[in-house]
Amino acid sequence: MATVNLLPGNRNLPPQLTIADQPVHTGGEGSIFFTPDGGYAVKIYHRPSPDKQKLLQHVLDLGRNLGDDEQFLAWPLGIVDRLNGQSKVGVVTRRVPSSHVALYKLIYSPVDAVEQFRQGRSWLEYLKMARGAAAAVRTIHGKGMAHADIHLKNFLANPLSGEVVLIDLDGLVVKGFLPPQVIGMPGFIAPEVMMGKDNPNELADRHSLAVLVLWILLLRNVMQTQRCYDPDDQRHDDKLGFGEFACFSENPNDRRNWIPIIGTPLFRRGALSYRALTPRLQELTERALIQGLHDPSKRPQAVEWEQALAEAYDLLVSCPTCRQSFFYAYWLQPPPRRQCPFCGASVRPPYPAVLELLEPRAKGTYVAVRTIALYHGLPLFADLAEPGHLPPFTRRGTAVIGQVVWDSKEGGHRLVNNGGTPWRVIAGGSGTVGRGASVALRRGVLLSFGDGKRLARVVE
Repeated sequence: MATVNLLPGNRNLPPQLTIADQPVHTGGEGSIFFTPDGGYAVKIYHRPSPDKQKLLQHVLDLGRNLGDDEQFLAWPLGIVDRLNGQSKVGVVTRRVPSSHVALYKLIYSPVDAVEQFRQGRSWLEYLKMARGAAAAVRTIHGKGMAHADIHLKNFLANPLSGEVVLIDLDGLVVKGFLPPQVIGMPGFIAPEVMMGKDNPNELADRHSLAVLVLWILLLRNVMQTQRCYDPDDQRHDDKLGFGEFACFSENPNDRRNWIPIIGTPLFRRGALSYRALTPRLQELTERALIQGLHDPSKRPQAVEWEQALAEAYDLLVSCPTCRQSFFYAYWLQPPPRRQCPFCGASVRPPYPAVLELLEPRAKGTYVAVRTIALYHGLPLFADLAEPGHLPPFTRRGTAVIGQVVWDSKEGGHRLVNNGGTPWRVIAGGSGTVGRGASVALRRGVLLSFGDGKRLARVVE
């Protein structure tokens, strides 16, 4: 065993920690050691800059008031001053649980991803991991910082729960305060940074986050180059392909990085298209990687991705053929065009009921905030009725206020009230729906979940 001494001012750590003699990982910047109790990870730098300890102290101080959002981050907790009595520079973070694995191991290639799905992995789990990644970046950006190195290898994820933790937070960037120490990983680096026209900052992080979210959901790098720009120099080729000539693979006006299998069912050796995502996620993709590719000011904020990914939970349905979850494409007509992107099977009747959730605004007006799909056997969770609420990461333990059932006699879905608050039919019918009663989900029905709650309008 070895001993590391910490500088004063750490976050509730003892002045000394014991670590294993051998590192669990060694990279270009440093070596990672674990404490025997499994509580902490210690990174010892190979060749730290003269001001590294000072920079680390700034980062440590910036993380003292993160609140609940610290769950998404392996924030520096202390600074190493000595290793076995010798002067060294290092940083201490909490050790992420062993239930978490490097994100790239789950989605590194479509072949690996398909194998994960065949072993029972669900697209919902990937959706949760994408949301967790967006939440981690949103937390950093909300504190006025940028990460500068967002990519698959800097996130650890629990695929069962969807929990995600962002690591390598010792190189954070704050304009005019903490300078960039890295520029990122090719394939994720923003074009302007790749070309040397700008330094890593929040706008560059937004590009990296968009690439990451789409890689998690679509199981591929949507910016992957399909042309060689310099056969003699790989670095220069990357600089051109991901910089000056960067191109989203599904840009309708630029097909340089298009591959023919995009849009073909994944289980038939195809590749998932961003068109299989919800309309909101499609819009963010286009803003980030078409309009905002070379105009950083147009890129969506991390909080927009986080919200859109959370809202997408309630558009997932299960394919009756391959049993995989996918987003119900209510925007495509006629309904048989709505297909599972994994096996290609068309949805079959009875089709889910499609509802818009509306929230109150000034002067008694209501606006549609998002769309949900309801089908037989699905519970109606309490968060769906609450204005301003997004689905929690997991709904395990969340109150259920209703249940969707299929009425074979009427040939339509009904929503049963299982809660204690009566509902009121405002349009498309009339009356009150008390506990144990139900309302038919017919097009045009407008339902109130109670005073101060959301309304739901059946659109299909």
